[in-house]
Amino acid sequence: MKEFILCDQRKALLEKQGHLLVKGGPGSGKTTISLLKAAKIINSGTLLKGQKILFLSFARATVSRVLEDAKMLIPKENQHLLEINTYHGFCWSIIKTYGKLIVKHKKIKLLTPPEASSLFFKMEKEERAEAAKKILEDKGILSFDLFADLSGKVLSRSKKIRKIFSSAYPYIFVDEFQDTNPEEWLLIKQLGEMSKIIALADPYQRIYDFRGANPKRLLEFGQHFKPENFDFGDENNRSGDTDIALYGNDILSGENKKRIYNQVKIERYGYFAEPMAPLKYAILASLKRLKKTSPDKKWSIAILVRSKKLTLSASSYLSKASAKLGRINHEVLIDPSGPSLSAVIIASILEPVHGDTKKELILSILSHIKGRKDRPSLADIEWSTALSNYLESGKIKGSKRLLFINEVDIILAKRLLLTFSGVPETDWISVRKLFQESTHTSLLEIFEDSKYLRLLNKGALLSSRLTESWRLSQNYTGAKDSIKDALLQEHFSMSHRKWEGIFIMTLHKSKGKEFDEVIIWEDQYQSIVPYKANIAAIEQSKLVLRVGVTRAKKMTTICTPASSPCILI
Repeated sequence: MKEFILCDQRKALLEKQGHLLVKGGPGSGKTTISLLKAAKIINSGTLLKGQKILFLSFARATVSRVLEDAKMLIPKENQHLLEINTYHGFCWSIIKTYGKLIVKHKKIKLLTPPEASSLFFKMEKEERAEAAKKILEDKGILSFDLFADLSGKVLSRSKKIRKIFSSAYPYIFVDEFQDTNPEEWLLIKQLGEMSKIIALADPYQRIYDFRGANPKRLLEFGQHFKPENFDFGDENNRSGDTDIALYGNDILSGENKKRIYNQVKIERYGYFAEPMAPLKYAILASLKRLKKTSPDKKWSIAILVRSKKLTLSASSYLSKASAKLGRINHEVLIDPSGPSLSAVIIASILEPVHGDTKKELILSILSHIKGRKDRPSLADIEWSTALSNYLESGKIKGSKRLLFINEVDIILAKRLLLTFSGVPETDWISVRKLFQESTHTSLLEIFEDSKYLRLLNKGALLSSRLTESWRLSQNYTGAKDSIKDALLQEHFSMSHRKWEGIFIMTLHKSKGKEFDEVIIWEDQYQSIVPYKANIAAIEQSKLVLRVGVTRAKKMTTICTPASSPCILI
């Protein structure tokens, strides 16, 4: 096991028995001390038979990192006494067992986030919440957005159930506590009635205000639980020999504009025939540094951008070679909505054709149009309305809309000519090609989104499900439902990803992760600070940029256009 020299504050934390609030900046060691605390509890013998320590986090990526850290800090024979889970995974364990006490339906069916985006198309936040509650009440269909709310209600209505969970988990560590929304906070209060809560928080990493995170949450925790407080401040163990954390903190005050830093590099790029060429140059410079210091190739680079759209643009550019710059292998972490919905469409075409195939295909395409974006455009709304009307009346007007119907007919006609091999990868590509050969935007978008299934590491998952379908019937009957189920189960998967190589993701998605080097790319037409941002939006952008900068262990490079540089740097 790894040995640590602990300061007096950390030694005191290990000895305290009640509720705890542990604050600290990026890389200050909150996760490490929490695992050492868990190890001490286990070693003390206070856990009874069947009891475990629970560690809750928002992101599966964080769960994977904590699992790896636990292997170094907790002896193998004791690791089963620590359960590391996401909020969604833990809430589902409550709902699965006790949800029937407050939901009248015998069986609760889950609605994946992509399906929810499609179903609650056009709705604002409050309207969406009400619609989610109504569909649960009327049909027993549960949206992920309601997991914490429903779990909290289960616990609040039954002291016996609260006692069952507190008996199972007498100690509960809550990671990223500053990001909890009102429903998650209610759930934690219910659990903390009989369990000891150890909350880990960084007040300056609160970047999820849009989902209900509250700047007063830490104060509320203090008032409710009366915890012992520990504050590691700006201590930095992730990039301790660098000035990366200092730069991140200076962003908040604006001091970063006045100083020169050794491990934070600002690249103000000019005009290039290939607009993203400076990004490739920054990656090549990073690779040169890392290959010198990490000859074993165990290095990692994160390319962080502001939006999901930029994630795809950057991935597309890196995947292509030009006269001067070759392609750069990478993985991309993107919103799975578009790719997941496209997978369902392709799976439906793999199934044997029947009388309702055309109607079902258009319904699936309609779901893709509605669910692939966070915010649908006016054109998306008008197009989805026209398609819905077509399904009811069989009539449609407009040359582009008629083209869509004609090309759907062509896809189905070509599908009848396909002879499948029983090799899922080959048959999948054959169907995907039908969409590639189309000219209508909605059909081409299905092809484009489906390409990212590989980058989402979903290829092997889908292949195994389709292989099973073929084995049972020598065709792909049931492929659509099988793929939907596989993608649903993936939301609860705790599979571990090795962060080695080059990864592209949004600044928000980088939270909870760490890499050897980070490159933050600010596009000329999509800045880190939104256009005409008010004071609140600027302050939020500072927090987001700080999160991105401090993901690096060795070096952060920020690329910003020279003609309109980021106002935060």
